[in-house]
Amino acid sequence: MKVSLIAWKENSFDLFAPLSVCLSKRISGLELEERFVPFLEDFPIVAQECSKDSDFIFVFALVDDEVDIRLVKEKLIDVELKNGVRIFKAIEKDTISGFDEEEFLESKNELVEYYCDIIVSILFNERAFVPEEKDFGL
Repeated sequence: MKVSLIAWKENSFDLFAPLSVCLSKRISGLELEERFVPFLEDFPIVAQECSKDSDFIFVFALVDDEVDIRLVKEKLIDVELKNGVRIFKAIEKDTISGFDEEEFLESKNELVEYYCDIIVSILFNERAFVPEEKDFGL
């Protein structure tokens, strides 16, 4: 199985080294491709290129502008629908770069585990996303 990891060069850290280790421990025979884009608008282009020989694509960016987040996700959905390759769009508001070193490292490690768990569940356990019925105490 080939998974492409695409990240923005302006992220406050490189998530891929620890994420690659985590994914490789959980998925046997995993082939990873790491790509980095200079501009947010390059994500769809690189995702299009990766979709030709990848089984799954993970896109990661920590962004300041909500408009950029929405626009990039919309364009990635277009690529996803056109090519039939699932894209995990981890493009979100940057709340980490202002942290002190301890908070920063803790948040980074939490993100690695969070994204690793979700990627593995998407690929091998979609039942993990079945909604749990709320208990209203009735």
